[in-house]
Amino acid sequence: MEEVEFSLEQFTGNHISPNILSIPLPDGVATRIIDHLKQEADRHWFIDSDRSLEFANRIIAIGEARQDLAQIALGWMSRGDALRFSGHMEESWETLVRAGEMFEAAGDKVGWARTRIGRLYLAMKLNRVEETLIEGKEAYKILKRHSRNELLVRLNMARAVVYGSLGSVQRALRLLLSALEIAVTLGASGQQHLGILCMNIGLTYEGLGDFSRALQYYERAQTIFQSREETRNIALIDLNIAYIAQAQGHYRQALQLLHRILERGIDLDQFPMEYLAVKRDMTGCYLQLNRYLEARDLAQEALDGYRKHRAAHETGRSLLHLATAEGELGDFPAAISALDEAGQVFAALGARSWQATTRMHHGRIALKRGDITGAYREALAAADDFEADGQLVPYADTLLLQGQSLYARGEFAAAAQAATASLKVAQQLNVPSLRYASHLLLGKIAEARHQTPRAARRYQAAASAIERVQSGLTITLRPGFLENKTEAWRALVALQLRVGQIGNAFETLEHSKAQVLLGYLLNREHLRWTKEDAQARALIDELNRLRAEHEWFYRLAYGSPGSDEHHSSILPEQARMEVATREKRLRAITEQLYLYGDKNRQVNRVPKTCLQDVQHTMSQNTVLIELYNDGANIWAFVLDPQKVEVHYLPLSLETLDQLLAQLQTNIHAALRMAADVQSGQRLTQLAQRILQRLHALLIEPLQLGRRELGRVVIVPYGSFHYLPFHLLYDGSEYLIEKHEVVILPSASLATRATPRRKPGALILAHSYEGRLPYTLGEAQSVLRLFGGQLYVDEAATRKTLQAPPVQLLHIASHGQHRLDQPDLSYLHLADGQLYADDLLQQDLSYEMVTLSGCETGRALVAASDELIGLGRGFLYAGAGALLVSQWQVMDHSTTDFMQRMYKALRTDKKSKAAALREAQCSMLTENRQSHPAFWGAFQLIGNADPLSS
Repeated sequence: MEEVEFSLEQFTGNHISPNILSIPLPDGVATRIIDHLKQEADRHWFIDSDRSLEFANRIIAIGEARQDLAQIALGWMSRGDALRFSGHMEESWETLVRAGEMFEAAGDKVGWARTRIGRLYLAMKLNRVEETLIEGKEAYKILKRHSRNELLVRLNMARAVVYGSLGSVQRALRLLLSALEIAVTLGASGQQHLGILCMNIGLTYEGLGDFSRALQYYERAQTIFQSREETRNIALIDLNIAYIAQAQGHYRQALQLLHRILERGIDLDQFPMEYLAVKRDMTGCYLQLNRYLEARDLAQEALDGYRKHRAAHETGRSLLHLATAEGELGDFPAAISALDEAGQVFAALGARSWQATTRMHHGRIALKRGDITGAYREALAAADDFEADGQLVPYADTLLLQGQSLYARGEFAAAAQAATASLKVAQQLNVPSLRYASHLLLGKIAEARHQTPRAARRYQAAASAIERVQSGLTITLRPGFLENKTEAWRALVALQLRVGQIGNAFETLEHSKAQVLLGYLLNREHLRWTKEDAQARALIDELNRLRAEHEWFYRLAYGSPGSDEHHSSILPEQARMEVATREKRLRAITEQLYLYGDKNRQVNRVPKTCLQDVQHTMSQNTVLIELYNDGANIWAFVLDPQKVEVHYLPLSLETLDQLLAQLQTNIHAALRMAADVQSGQRLTQLAQRILQRLHALLIEPLQLGRRELGRVVIVPYGSFHYLPFHLLYDGSEYLIEKHEVVILPSASLATRATPRRKPGALILAHSYEGRLPYTLGEAQSVLRLFGGQLYVDEAATRKTLQAPPVQLLHIASHGQHRLDQPDLSYLHLADGQLYADDLLQQDLSYEMVTLSGCETGRALVAASDELIGLGRGFLYAGAGALLVSQWQVMDHSTTDFMQRMYKALRTDKKSKAAALREAQCSMLTENRQSHPAFWGAFQLIGNADPLSS
């Protein structure tokens, strides 16, 4: 009988003849084809697990046609491996069990040993560690006896993964280095394992805290994976590098890598475990950035996914993340419940180091709850396990926790010893968060021992550690990160005030504020979204589409004008759900766009704020008042060109917030009762009483009456950003009647040169579908005074802001401040809503920007004293000065105010501050009983000088 010739292509193509697999192949042909199919199945683990499964099924079919039990078993083993990579853990395990039984029935001991390799990778996920490690030892003996060195490489890699997951990192490293040594001697057959070996060796060095050596192995593995186009492994390398970036405080780089993994097509269907790992590591980043609500949602998403796949080890890790988020959000019962469950998972797995990690988390929560003894006990127990396994970073974390507990007990010497040891590891391995916390604790200890100079140095070192990290963050990441990183410089300010170093205290406070404001101004190009990257362009397109949808649903949800009757089929509740969905995605897209910014650009460091530099900008009739609260007390630094003073103010934060709330309620009531003269007068009198009390608490202690003042510059802090200082009332006059009043977000801003532009104005006027009829007249009056370009209604679009800046930008339109989502505050123009993110993409370095709309100056004050709202968009985009409103304004009274202010600015050539004062005072003079809501809404932020020409 003539033998038929078969080619490999007949069995490996995408589409093969269904009959060919049913033909009993000759021995030599079958061996050749099955070996090739097995190689392709293995290669596609990291490319396409479904394709790998397809090759495995072909092996089974060939074996069944030949009735060759060993070949059928090989196909089942290959199927089990493919199922593991597609996330079907239980099915993979059972399939490998069946393959092993078949190999045993065929008398193939080596085949049985091969099935134990795949089972080892499943051990931690399915809580079958003990039995799998015992079988792994037996498999090692078999493969060693039969000199199957290539399989020994695979087996030792798998065993190392289990030991590494258990926390036996040194043992894992020995196995991997042994496997690498064997693989190098195997020539071509060993080459296929080098990438995985290097990656896993990198993982073990990462576990030991040797990040530098880990990165070396990751880079070596990455080169190999890229040459082999192994999608999954390329993603895993990025995942591992992202983890190191996170540990070293490079959160932007970490998130860039994690988003890049998802963009490459690592999705939940094809690579479920890798997809969930990305979500898990994103959770870790968000926890470090203090975005606990997002972290809790991501942790729950990862947890649900791991539970679905019955991945025990990963479930435990996600429970730790969930516990951290719950604890930081103050839900200690939920945190402890998650930790207890994680502890049970790790105990069942025998994962000693992860049990220690769980104990450390328990200790942190105990310290938060005031259980100092419990915190110390947990830290001590966890430290022993970490030290035994050589895991330096978690060991240092436990030392820090011990030190914090000892400090709380007043055992300063022991606390200092623990903190010093923790700091040594942090410096050795470059872990900024650990360095910050260690320096902070050592500063507290030194202060408690009355070692003032040493305490100051420690606090300064802690603050410097955070400065280096935050300088590399995007505008979306920085506010959250700084939320709990202000304690060091607060402690330093308090220390300097206590010992009478007033100038130093002012410089410390200003430097902390300037890190944010000047950091953005000096690095404006970092805020620009790149348009060179295809993915970034796709995100911008999606952003524009979502914004249009968001605006449409927002009108339906909240009854804004323009919602036609035929839209009424969508209920407001449904529309609000659609709004929330889009807002979540909008924030995610903008964050990614900032992450995509050119990371190779040089970051300009913010220079140290010098008291004398600020004073040199001040004229003799000017005083600068910078306010500060340390969480309990309120202070006011008062500067003139020659000296600086500090005053303790007799005002509690609680009283301040109460008075601010009363004032806001009063203003809103006045705006509603504009037509009711009698009620308006009563509200005016009530407003004056509130403002007079604030004046007595804030201004009178400063004794400004001793000075001949023309201008008062105020640098608010915290809640003071919400206070209209120019309206403070002494019983007969408002502050604006006596002085020009200027607001600066940071005194350091005064040291920067203001833009100088050619004369003219860019004027945008949008009547908001006819609801603001006075905007056109207001805009035309600006045009008559300054000349330039006027764009009205349909012509007033966002694109007009791309024009080169001139002296003045005037925007008269509807604006809305979002208290719940300040980054979604906007101005309404013809082609949609203008957000702060849009502003940052433009050069808006006008000498003056006027936002003639409602609440254009409102903002949320982040913990770092950063203002989140529309105003920061214009400031960070380069505007020299901003004229903005602090509450809703009346269309006609705003037009009147603008005409007066611009006449003084242009015709009378007054300074911006003087023009603002003249306009407000002239309106007040015409009606002394007028409520300040109608004439005092606008304030000047930034440079107060006259226009340049």
